[in-house]
Amino acid sequence: MSWRGLIQHPNNRVDALAAVLQACAAAASVAAVRQAHGGILRAGLHANNSLAATLVSLYAALSPSSVAALRVFSSVPLPSVSLFNRAIRAFAGVAATAPLSLRLFSEMLRRGVPPDNFTIPFVFNSCAALKHLATGSQTHARALSQGLIAFLPVANALIDMYGKCGSLQSARQVFDEMIARDIVSYNAILGAHARMGSSMADAQILFDGMPERNIISWNAMLVGHVNSGNLPAARALFDVMPARNVVSWTTIVAGLARSGHLDKARDLFMLMPERNLVSWTAMISGYAQHGCPNEALALFKGMAGAGLVPDAVAVTSAVSAIAQLGSSELADWICSYIDRHGIELNQHVLTALVDMHTKCGSVERALGCFSQIHAPDCFAYSALINGLAANGQGAEALDLFEEMLTRGVKADVVTFVGVLSACSHAGLVEEGLSFWRNMSRLGVELGSEHFACLVDMLGRAGRLREAHQLARAMAMEPYASALGALLAACRTYDEVDIAETVAKELFVLEPNNSGNYVLLWSIYAGRGRWEDAERVRVQMNKKGFKKLPGFCWN
Repeated sequence: MSWRGLIQHPNNRVDALAAVLQACAAAASVAAVRQAHGGILRAGLHANNSLAATLVSLYAALSPSSVAALRVFSSVPLPSVSLFNRAIRAFAGVAATAPLSLRLFSEMLRRGVPPDNFTIPFVFNSCAALKHLATGSQTHARALSQGLIAFLPVANALIDMYGKCGSLQSARQVFDEMIARDIVSYNAILGAHARMGSSMADAQILFDGMPERNIISWNAMLVGHVNSGNLPAARALFDVMPARNVVSWTTIVAGLARSGHLDKARDLFMLMPERNLVSWTAMISGYAQHGCPNEALALFKGMAGAGLVPDAVAVTSAVSAIAQLGSSELADWICSYIDRHGIELNQHVLTALVDMHTKCGSVERALGCFSQIHAPDCFAYSALINGLAANGQGAEALDLFEEMLTRGVKADVVTFVGVLSACSHAGLVEEGLSFWRNMSRLGVELGSEHFACLVDMLGRAGRLREAHQLARAMAMEPYASALGALLAACRTYDEVDIAETVAKELFVLEPNNSGNYVLLWSIYAGRGRWEDAERVRVQMNKKGFKKLPGFCWN
C-alpha cells in the first residue's frame, strides 16, 4: 500500500500515520517527512502529541534548519511531557541549538508541565554545550527538589555538565554522593578531570578502582595527562592500552605536536592505522605553531591528497603557516582554495587571513577580511593593529586601537606590541610613552616585547641614553631584541660609546648572531676608526662568520 493509501486508511489513522513516520525515519528523507507532515495536516491531526513528537525529532535530525521542528511544536496547543522532552532533546547538546532547548524548558515550566527524569539530562546537556553553569546549577537544585537525582542518567549528565563548565569540585561532589554508579558515571568524572588536566592523581585512583573500563575510560586518562602537560605519563599509558582507536592515537599525536616534539609526533602519526581530519589537523597545527611552515603546508596538501576535505581549523593552521613565509603567491593560492571548497569564513579563519595578508604586504586585502568579521574580538583587532604597524601605517593602527577601546574590546599583551610599534614607526614618542605607562592600569602585564618596542621607539627618535637605561633596567629576560634595536639606532645616530656597551652584551646573549658584529663594524667604519673595525672583522673570522652578501669590508 502507498503512503497516501496509509494516510487515508479508514481505521486508526493515527497508527497509520505513525507507521508512515517510521518509514520516513528509516529512509532518512526530509522530503518524505514533509509529505507525511502534509498528510497529518490534511487529516486534522496536527495537534496530536504523539505524531508531533515524532515529527519534531525527524525535522531536527534531517532538516538543516530548526524552523520546521519549532513550527510543529508550536502547532500543538497543549504539549505533553513527552512532546516537550522530544523537543528539548532535539536541540540539546549542540551550542548552535542549545538555546532553543533551554527556552523550551523555560516554556515547559511556565506552563506548569512538570519535567521528569527524561527531561533533565537533556537540559544539563544544553547547559554543558553553552557553558551555562548558573542555569545548570539551578536545574540541579530543581532536580534535587523533585527527587530526580536518584536516576542514574540524571546524575551522570549532571557530572558531565559540571565538568564541561569547569566546576570539577561540584562534579566530584555529585559523583561521591551517588549511591549507585555505572561505567558512564566513572567516565563522566574522569572526563571532568581530563578536560582541565587537574588532580590527575585523584583521577588515577578512580581509574584504578573502576569495576570495569572501556576505551572511553582509557582515552579520558590519556587526555588528562596530555592536558596536564605530563607527556611521559601519557605515552606510558598509551603504550599499555589494551585497545586504541583513532581518538587515542590523535590525542597522543596532538599532545606531542603541541609541545614541540614534532619528530616523535610525526613518527606516531605515520604509524596510525587510521587517520581522520582531526589527526591531520593536529600535525599541521603543531608544525605551524612551532615555526615549521613548509612542513605544515606539505601535510595540508597531503591531507587533501588522502581524500579528506579540510575544515576551518585545518585551513586556519595553513593560513598561519603562509603568514610565517610571507608569500603573496601562497596567500593567493589559499584564498582560492577557500573559495573553491566553500570553507566557512568564521572569525578564526578571517583573523588568520588578516594576519596573513598584512605579513604578505597586502593591507587592503587584510582590511577587506577584517570588515567581514561581525564582532571583532581582541585577537582580530590585534592582528590588524600589528599588521598596520608593521606596514608603516602607524597612524591608522592607532585609530583602530581607539575604535577597539570605544567598542569595549579589552586589549591584551599582543595588542600593545602593535600599539607601541605603531608609535615607534610614526615617531609618536610621547604617545608611546603614555600608552606604556597606562598598560598596567588597563590590566596588561609588561613583557620583554613591550620593552623592546619602547627601546626601539626611543632609539629611532635619537634618545639613545634613555633607551639604553631602559634596556638595562628590564626586569625580564631575554632582552636581546631590545638591545639589537638599540644597536641599530646607534648606527643611525653615530653613537659609538653606547654601541660598544650594547654590542658587548649582545655578543654574550647572541654569540652566533653575525648581524651584531656587522653593525658594530659599520659604526666603527662610519667614524673612521679602522683599527677597531678591523678588530671586529678578525673576531668574526675566528668565529667562522662569513661576510654578508653584497657587503664589502673595504
